[in-house]
Amino acid sequence: MNIRSLRRGGAIVAGLLAVVLGVTAVEAPAVAGASGKNTYDGAQKVLAPCIALAMQQKSPEWVCTSAGLASTRRDPNGTPVTTFTPVAATIAPAPDPVSVLADDYDTWCESSGTCHRVTDPSRFIGETKGNATYGDSRGVIGSFDVIIRNNLQGRRGRWTVSLIWDYGPSLTFSDSWINCYEVIDNWPDADCGDHALYPGRISGTNWRWNSPLTYGNFLVNPKPYYAAFNTDFTPGGYSVRTLPPLETERFKCYGSTADPCKF
Repeated sequence: MNIRSLRRGGAIVAGLLAVVLGVTAVEAPAVAGASGKNTYDGAQKVLAPCIALAMQQKSPEWVCTSAGLASTRRDPNGTPVTTFTPVAATIAPAPDPVSVLADDYDTWCESSGTCHRVTDPSRFIGETKGNATYGDSRGVIGSFDVIIRNNLQGRRGRWTVSLIWDYGPSLTFSDSWINCYEVIDNWPDADCGDHALYPGRISGTNWRWNSPLTYGNFLVNPKPYYAAFNTDFTPGGYSVRTLPPLETERFKCYGSTADPCKF
């Protein structure tokens, strides 16, 4: 996976070592009083190696995804510095690739780190779900899901993002955006669009937020492309944290500009 900068304009240091630790995390308790809400959150099992590393490092503020660990500490001047370390998630069963008719975002991919699927026979719609767990030096505080849906339109991406609260305090999101990238072989991938989102707050009573449809730029080059969702979030009663970018599956825009992109 090609990991991007965790936050624009911030002090980010890339970790150099991928770590695998065979430690099992405690599952989150069932959620009560959230009508229609899935009460199972098995992602902590899959992210157990990342959580174990955060505990080993005694990270004061951390976020785990299947990409790895984002750990934030304060420098001598009190400025937050976020370090990213790739961490391999435990292996989970592959998700069912069959197309779906119902909205299953709260139940699909609940025991995996990140899942991708194509949901229509024409291969114009692709979806990615990522699970995130966050905490401090005492352990896990909560978790949530991010789902990115890309409904391609000719040579453009069209994205919607859903945020789903799973466990813990309420979450307020800020500085959120979708970045489009053009895949460049043997070179850093090219930026093909930066699109701001304005999510608000999710909690046990308002557990889901859906973005409006966001249109990407016209994609001229015959190349593969992908998108990444980036955000900062603040759990109620805690300090702000940075989510490692969630990258979608690649889609291909080969041929001339008259040929549509497909997954």
